[in-house]
Amino acid sequence: MIGEGTRRAGNRLRSRLACSLAVLLACAPVLDAQGNSWNRIRYGGGTVVAKVDPYDWNTTLTIAANQIVLVFGHHVTLTLKPSQVTALSYGQEAHRRVADMVTLSVIFTPLALFGLLHESKNHFVGIEFEDNAGKPGAVLLEVHKDSYKAILETLKTVTGKPVRISP
Repeated sequence: MIGEGTRRAGNRLRSRLACSLAVLLACAPVLDAQGNSWNRIRYGGGTVVAKVDPYDWNTTLTIAANQIVLVFGHHVTLTLKPSQVTALSYGQEAHRRVADMVTLSVIFTPLALFGLLHESKNHFVGIEFEDNAGKPGAVLLEVHKDSYKAILETLKTVTGKPVRISP
């Protein structure tokens, strides 16, 4: 038989847990509004003209409910609304789709192709979008193995687009 003191302690613990959960849920919109940010990302090419060292992990991705921000090498920034994203891809599918987008792009520069033509077992994420002028664009990002799943899931949640995957 459980004593009265043990029962009270259990009730207090449940009360504290409920209070903690309420505080956490109240703070969740504030955390979501600031977005999630990752900085162990390498720009692998695309339609964004950005001079970055292909060996440096110097790109930052921040995803919030109302915008997606990419900062390439601390100099070039791309800000997208989630509604501007037209497709998401992962793996070799990301390579193919971004390379196709670059080839079809009106602005075709050799800089846009660096990193797109080699095979790799790294974690590549492709983001296709329409810019503010309605032109199609794409970026290929090499992301760290510890964060690619979180990035893909967050992009999928914010944009509502499925992720096309190919080994």
